[in-house]
Amino acid sequence: MLRHPLSRTLSPVALLLAVLLPALILPTITLAAPDATMQQSLKKFFDNGVALRGATAELIRVESWPQTTGAVSWSLPNRLHGHPKRFSMIAQQGKKRWYVPVRVHWWTRAIVMKQPVPARSLLSRDMMIVKRTDIAGHSGHWWEEKSALEGMRLNRPLNKDAVVLSSYVNVQPMIKRGDIVQIILDLGHLHVRAEGKALRSGGKGDRLLVQNLRSKEVLQATIENRDTVRVRFNNGRQG
Repeated sequence: MLRHPLSRTLSPVALLLAVLLPALILPTITLAAPDATMQQSLKKFFDNGVALRGATAELIRVESWPQTTGAVSWSLPNRLHGHPKRFSMIAQQGKKRWYVPVRVHWWTRAIVMKQPVPARSLLSRDMMIVKRTDIAGHSGHWWEEKSALEGMRLNRPLNKDAVVLSSYVNVQPMIKRGDIVQIILDLGHLHVRAEGKALRSGGKGDRLLVQNLRSKEVLQATIENRDTVRVRFNNGRQG
């Protein structure tokens, strides 16, 4: 008499596997979606305009939400180098604080190339256009006026639609080491001027160290023009 294979007596090991295997292959439980009120508070933060050094942020996605519910207050970190594609927002709810990784676009109007251009090319107006572009992931100064770049020489090849950054061209320093400059101290709504000395050379938009001639304090500033640098403070800390 033939017997079905499944009708045979199972060993203890086989019985154990028969019990455990279904549990092992169950689908992974998905984490609950982030709280809708919390998502709305972040959307409102970006809708109000998040601007940094001439560019405006657009949220792409949040990589990891805080484990909480309800509205959260949001802010940028005190220091951001350039315009990063990814960084951590600061979320606060009462005394609790989280660092929330996000990905963003940084939109601005900038000079970009009309076509691919080889290294060591002299820039002319017909090579460039001004357009709204995403500068996320870049650092350095960019331009909005063709006249400011005309005649400069590229130090690297650039593709079509590439933004022309200060590090891509040979730029004569706007301020040289030892120059006397006007320091504008941004203290929230208060602006204070002081005389200082540049401790290194740099072009427009570059960051450099300057010494306040009165207090002798050394500060990190951003070059605005040939005789002016700006120092920003956020909540009493230099930004």
